[in-house]
Amino acid sequence: MIDFRGKNVLVTGGSRGIGAATVKLFAELNANVSFNYHENENAASRVLAEIEPYKGKYLAEKCDIINPDEIKAFVAKTLQNFSSIDILVNNAGIWEYGAIDTMSANDWRRTIQVNLDSVFYFSQLVVSAMKKSKIKGRIINIASTAGQRGEAFHSHYAASKGAIISFTKSLATELGPDGILVNCVAPGWVDTDMSHEAILEEGDNIRNLIPLNKIPTADELAGPIIFLASEWSSAITGEIINVNSGSVLCG
Repeated sequence: MIDFRGKNVLVTGGSRGIGAATVKLFAELNANVSFNYHENENAASRVLAEIEPYKGKYLAEKCDIINPDEIKAFVAKTLQNFSSIDILVNNAGIWEYGAIDTMSANDWRRTIQVNLDSVFYFSQLVVSAMKKSKIKGRIINIASTAGQRGEAFHSHYAASKGAIISFTKSLATELGPDGILVNCVAPGWVDTDMSHEAILEEGDNIRNLIPLNKIPTADELAGPIIFLASEWSSAITGEIINVNSGSVLCG
């Protein structure tokens, strides 16, 4: 019943993990999809090959999301190919270990640049395009349970994701009068390349702390993202949807 025919979607970090699952589901539901990758062109090509049968318009571009000029060029190429952007999914991010007494300034800055600054750059450019075309669009940001409760040895990651939650609520209020809805999905553990090693080492211990006793897959995150992008969520803005098998319960 959800159909994105005629809708143009931009997904950051769309070659792997949650981003790739989201790209594939949008394509299956008839959207035109643009996504970036950082270095792994083969992964991006695999995603393109999987969605090609759906016959939409697709674009995959290499883009370093800590480089504002590359982001500007990528957004411009998306607009050139698709004419407009109806939906933005700010998904790209990194999760790296960092004890506070040994974390370097460069480690801190890199996480903030990738996880937070990129969300600002993409949102600013896409909102400007939406307003220019009078599009009542959607922005879905990917945060984390770490942004809600913190995460030891990952304070830089938690700080970036907590900021995304506040950014989401701020933009929801600011852009509501323009008909642009801004929401957030907050995963906990997700079985992706980014967390694969940690899950291999501590999977049983992690599951034992989760009420549903399961670690969500990337596909299980794509569904809620699609919901927030659809007309079924037309009265929802500024919300944080937790998708974590019950590991963090926020009122």
